Amino acid sequence: SALFTEIGPIYIDANENIQLRNVTWNTNYHLLFIDNPVGTGYSFTSDDQGYARSQEDVARDLYSALTQFFQIYTDYASNPFYVTGESYGGKYVPSITYKIHVENQNPQVKVKINLKGMTIGDGLTAPVNQYMYGDFLYQV
Repeated sequence: SALFTEIGPIYIDANENIQLRNVTWNTNYHLLFIDNPVGTGYSFTSDDQGYARSQEDVARDLYSALTQFFQIYTDYASNPFYVTGESYGGKYVPSITYKIHVENQNPQVKVKINLKGMTIGDGLTAPVNQYMYGDFLYQV
């Protein structure tokens, strides 16, 4: 996970000890890592009904988690919010970003997320189309 292997404030060394990372994004930014959807990374459910079955389920569940976070940690609610992800996150990032955008337009929503943008790194966004570029990219 990026938390431990890329941009997070800690890493696990060869002896399985937790160490502070010298260079980390959280030196200048607040980071919130959420394993999404339920069942990926370190997240789990004890009920099969807890698993997402569509992009809408994924967006709904993550939106619920985010609004709960901002209700508890109100000091962060006004911070600029960027949704980021990599790999299969190319599917999830647009879904949750769109969900936040739509919910922010609803005047009855209690928590407005200060959405500023989204980023996708090496994302799987359209597998059928992306697959066709393999031969081309191999030649580059």
